Amino acid sequence: MLQQISVEELYKNYVDSLALHWVAGQLGGRRLIHLQSDYKLANIGYLNPIHPHQIQIVGIYEFAYLDALSTEERKNTLDRLFESQNLACMVVIDMPEIPQHLTDYANLFNIPLFTSQISGEHVINHLHTAFARMVAPRMTLHGVFMDVLGMGVLIMGESGTGKSELALELVSRGHRLIADDAPEFSRIAPQILSGTSPFPEMNAFLEVRGLGILNVQALYGDSAIKRDKFLRLIIHLQHMTQERMETIDRLQGDFQMRNILEVSIPEIFLPVAPGRNLAVLLETAVRNHSLKIGGYNAADDFCTRQHHLMAMDD
Repeated sequence: MLQQISVEELYKNYVDSLALHWVAGQLGGRRLIHLQSDYKLANIGYLNPIHPHQIQIVGIYEFAYLDALSTEERKNTLDRLFESQNLACMVVIDMPEIPQHLTDYANLFNIPLFTSQISGEHVINHLHTAFARMVAPRMTLHGVFMDVLGMGVLIMGESGTGKSELALELVSRGHRLIADDAPEFSRIAPQILSGTSPFPEMNAFLEVRGLGILNVQALYGDSAIKRDKFLRLIIHLQHMTQERMETIDRLQGDFQMRNILEVSIPEIFLPVAPGRNLAVLLETAVRNHSLKIGGYNAADDFCTRQHHLMAMDD
């Protein structure tokens, strides 16, 4: 699926984050930057006069290349570059002063010319990430999405299992709320899901039965909320029967992989029962999952040590 954004929209959206200054080619603001799904994003890169990128990044080395050309070669190169139908805009980086001939070309061909004091790598990575979010497949899930110990955790469960109460306790323990009730997830890379609130201006609000709507940012400060996070773990709260409890693997726990937008996300089922400290259990689940990502599995370690002790007894 092909999407597009105008250069004027690009400037308005990223003028602050990329420290952009529009110096020439103002009449070309309606030029379109084409975005495509399946991660085939708009071409963004350093100067390429043969196959121009849609967004050309020009810095010291690119200007040095142009200066090394003869007057006629430089003119032919710039003509070919600015006459290209693919070129949408140009960003000049790390240059205190832009050569007059470049602004003249931008005005002549109505190619928006921006400057930025941010590095070219940062500009390229920032725009690639932003465009990936724009075209990514999306899904809304029911639950509370939080940043717990630096990991994106989605708390799920049927109504009445205490998701919001758990989220509130986690916020009081220093963790951060991202979205309550209906977080939206997008696949921004083949194996990466990014989650956020579908209404960013509402992400500070949390509904807790008996207390109503709470603004956790007003209650606990700006550090209590976060705009987005990669989804790494699902904690599913569940009322369990005795029979269901007896089926849980005593070594590995109640664990499965859940497919979301063709990305496999680990899902842990936590039994809900009186007296269980779910906040501590969830924090421990996150720490244990971090250890597993790093290659350590406590159950495997336990079995190895047990076998070693049994072998010594023999």
